[in-house]
Amino acid sequence: MHKIHKAIYDFLIREQIRDVPVTVALSGGADSVCLLMGLLYWREEFHLELSALHVQHDLRGAESLRDEQFCRDLCEKYEIELQVILVDVKAYQKIHGISLETAARECRYQAFSDHGIGLVATAHTASDNLETLIFRLVRGTGLKGLCGIPPRRENYIRPLLEISRSEIELFLAEENIDYIIDSSNLQDDYTRNFIRHKIRPLLGQINQNPEKSGIMLTDLLRQEEDFLEISTRNAYKNALQPDHSLKDLHLLHPALQRRCIGIYLQTHKISANYQNIILVQGLLAGGGCVELVRGQLTARVSQGRLYLERNQNISYSEALLRIGRNQIFKNWIFTAELISRKDHPDDFDRVLKNSVDSALDYDKIQDLGLILHSRKPGLHLKLSNREHRIFIKKWLQTLPVSQRASVHYLSDQNQHLRWVQHLGADESVRVTEHTRNILFLHDHNPATECT
Repeated sequence: MHKIHKAIYDFLIREQIRDVPVTVALSGGADSVCLLMGLLYWREEFHLELSALHVQHDLRGAESLRDEQFCRDLCEKYEIELQVILVDVKAYQKIHGISLETAARECRYQAFSDHGIGLVATAHTASDNLETLIFRLVRGTGLKGLCGIPPRRENYIRPLLEISRSEIELFLAEENIDYIIDSSNLQDDYTRNFIRHKIRPLLGQINQNPEKSGIMLTDLLRQEEDFLEISTRNAYKNALQPDHSLKDLHLLHPALQRRCIGIYLQTHKISANYQNIILVQGLLAGGGCVELVRGQLTARVSQGRLYLERNQNISYSEALLRIGRNQIFKNWIFTAELISRKDHPDDFDRVLKNSVDSALDYDKIQDLGLILHSRKPGLHLKLSNREHRIFIKKWLQTLPVSQRASVHYLSDQNQHLRWVQHLGADESVRVTEHTRNILFLHDHNPATECT
């Protein structure tokens, strides 16, 4: 039995996958073709209802069409049902103000979710896991982030997670199986490609098989993360009081303190980022208070109890905007980033070219005391390219119902609306050719990020 076939067999046995529909996320690249062929090999023995799904990103012109046709031909050859879904990545990127790479991933997973039949098999490999580990380590993460790519998450399965990319390419060569090469994977424009082409070869000089080490590490960390998660839930349950405060966190190990604080903040819809958790943890030994959201919410520790105090003058659905991360909607993180034309000309030009609707002239708004909030009655905005004001109630009807309740708004302290997500900035604060500093605004949902 070839190593690829054995790895998939062991995975199907371990995860007890039998008599279920399995859809392969098929790009046409080496990894996904290998996955399709490997599952096809075991289809009859495990009674798998095997199909494939190709997401057409339409980002590379003729090459994208070539990829789609290759997938169609491959599935026709082996009598595998194929569904092709077209997504508008550039439009999605513009609306959400995120990188093209992130937009493509989110569109792809939305397509998988909409498919909604059985299990979705993605061709993540040991090489992908190593790249994810390096990326998160450099960017900054906790133990959970270092757990890498999980073999199974909800209805997503990764049967090739213990196989390296080089082993896959060798298998396809031995079996004389064709696949296509995405030209964008050969460039270093994206962070993952830079890790793949520059950092991975350097690691190979220290360890001939860093992918194997990465799999061993993430497997151990996932088990320890699971143990700590169970311990945290028990500790949190014991600390939680009828008045919703937490008692005697200072008696716990620091690791459990941080985790309990994180749960507490998330339960109260407050961003559980590293900074907020450390600020609260610093209160446990001696008591005191710290402001988590300026003018809105304070964490206080008194007589061994941790609780939150809210400023009743501002509802929860409002927060004074600060540079960095903000949150008023559950699961959605709103980020305000200051970009200088002088200091960061490339980023400045990129925003002007691709995301001007998500930008404000910082010099015009820095003294206004902007408030980030959810929808209020009577809102209206004047865009520079429109003759009349736009009434938000009417404009919202143009959005999908699922998006309307989570639109972010920015008003000044005099209740004048200055910016609306997905719509743009009021003409009084819009970016012009004379703008020197941009406030770049965007949001994301961590729960939907692909791992």
